[in-house]
Amino acid sequence: MSRIILEKLLVMMIMALIGFVCGKTGLIDGDTNKKLSNLSLLVINPLLIFVSYQTPYTRDIAAGLGIVFLLSVLSYGIQLGVSLLLIKKKNNPNVGVERMSLAFSNNGYIGIPLVQGIFGAQGVIYMTMFVTVFNIVLWTVGVLFMTGRTSFRQAVKNLCSPAIFMVLLGLIFFFLKISLPDIIREPLETVGNMNTPFAMLIAGATLAGSNLLGCIKKPRLYLLSAGKLLLIPLLSVLVLVPFACLGIEPMLITVVVIAVACPTAAACTMFAHRYQKDSAYASEIFAATTILSAATIPTVIWLQSLLLELLPA
Repeated sequence: MSRIILEKLLVMMIMALIGFVCGKTGLIDGDTNKKLSNLSLLVINPLLIFVSYQTPYTRDIAAGLGIVFLLSVLSYGIQLGVSLLLIKKKNNPNVGVERMSLAFSNNGYIGIPLVQGIFGAQGVIYMTMFVTVFNIVLWTVGVLFMTGRTSFRQAVKNLCSPAIFMVLLGLIFFFLKISLPDIIREPLETVGNMNTPFAMLIAGATLAGSNLLGCIKKPRLYLLSAGKLLLIPLLSVLVLVPFACLGIEPMLITVVVIAVACPTAAACTMFAHRYQKDSAYASEIFAATTILSAATIPTVIWLQSLLLELLPA
């Protein structure tokens, strides 16, 4: 598993490096980066979600999706709660960026490849449900974090985003057993698969405009990384693992734990672009947590496996 994690992180960092070079050379400037962010959030990511649900329906998978949904909601209660407790508004101009960086993990770009490498295609289906919850929370609470204000009307408006629409459409197609013909599914799938490369190019180009040397010297980045990569995942392990005593399959719990243990979501940088926040700082948090997660993800999963073994049969 450690090898899979390191391979996936290395691939992502190389793509981010390409974006970094594009940013330094001016090939991707600020306006272009913002447009790429919107394209990723509003077109590519929604298509990825929709195509993920183009899988044959079975009762076992449907039941598993329901369980993962409930576990995912519980995990977001932990992630949002910790982010609100740790990050205070007082004298903090980046409160929205920091809260969002703690509460939202890179479950799509890192989580899906990791789960696929460990559990295969079935694990990916369950990770898609976590990504579904992620998008619902992202376009409601995430927008609130970035804007600092909301209303019931605005929350409903945010839920009308393309990502949420594709989530609902994908679920409808799955439960009604509707499969698209290859001539339609393949182009949608191809565009959706651009999700990770686009996100890494955007993050790398954003990093090109920041002070990387200064980033290493920022103690707050290490504190945020500890909260994101250790505190929140370990709390999630302690809360979720006991559900195995109720007969819930350990794989379902592990999928959610892997998703929570992933580094800060690339969407945080893209949201910072979208809502005119400090995107360079968001990208620094993204880079720091991504690099450090190579050590923390295997540690968290090992501890979770140890706890599962200690549970009474």
